[in-house]
Amino acid sequence: MRKRLFLGVLVAAVSLYFAFRGMSLRETFFTLLTAKPQWLLLAGLIYFCGFCIRTLRWRYLLEPIKKISAGELFPVLMIGFLANNILPLRMGEFVRADLTGRKFKISRSASLGTIFLERLLDMLAFLTTFAVSAFAFAFPPKVKSAAETLAALCLAAAIGIVVMAIKTHWVESLADFFPAPAALKERALHFLRNFTQGISGMVKPNLLLSALALSLVAWLIEGTVLYVIAHAFALPLAYAQAFFLLFFLGLAVTLPQAPGYVGTMELFGVTALHSLGFPKDTGLPVILAIHGFEFLFVCIVGIWALWKEGLSFQTLFRQSQNPKLDINQ
Repeated sequence: MRKRLFLGVLVAAVSLYFAFRGMSLRETFFTLLTAKPQWLLLAGLIYFCGFCIRTLRWRYLLEPIKKISAGELFPVLMIGFLANNILPLRMGEFVRADLTGRKFKISRSASLGTIFLERLLDMLAFLTTFAVSAFAFAFPPKVKSAAETLAALCLAAAIGIVVMAIKTHWVESLADFFPAPAALKERALHFLRNFTQGISGMVKPNLLLSALALSLVAWLIEGTVLYVIAHAFALPLAYAQAFFLLFFLGLAVTLPQAPGYVGTMELFGVTALHSLGFPKDTGLPVILAIHGFEFLFVCIVGIWALWKEGLSFQTLFRQSQNPKLDINQ
């Protein structure tokens, strides 16, 4: 983990260097002060709606395990996003699974399965935005190659999930095939059975279609937020161009990185805007505003969620250092 964290910090440092190279920090700061607050307020309301949509989607995915209201799930979701902001290696996913298990008395492994399914649906919606944007914009060959690689991985993951959900006994037989102590095999099989329960929504057509539709709406909201924040700085970004930018920013968070996606979002965002004809001196402040806005929004709502659940930052760090996925039960 330390090696990956070091790699993430290194990537962040290099990305920040290239993103800020040739820029005046003073001019960038004063450009940030020109933002129109009414546009940022609108962006905040839209962004909040996006998290409500994500909460509703998670409620659908949890239905095969336990019916839980969206109101109860929202604080847990936001705590997970907060943990992703301040912890490396997307440990917020494990924190959310652990907290869900504790609060709602369900399997943490099954909860992790629903979160994994969320990420797969996000990837499908993300690639859909790319496919639509590709009709309007000429993406660089390397970006197209990255999209093709992500699509192949997404397809492989989807096939794997369907096989796990339908042919559970195949997975159990495969796990039983490997030489290992009986106790370790039993723990692994226990985890697989619970995890499979969490991804079972993949083979329930009505549930899956609802979750996929909500994923598309969530990503539509993400693009809309970028469009609104750009207009807070009078950047003439067209609505379709916002989704071109969204795809680049989505690629940025897939790289090994430090907590908060520092550096990669700035470099990828500036590169995207430059490809659309916006110079760095006007593009970088907008990307900084987008990154800072999203980071602060998640932190503020996440801290409220911690308070509501009677938790502390110490709890997040403790859960991330020793995530429990009920494999011993």
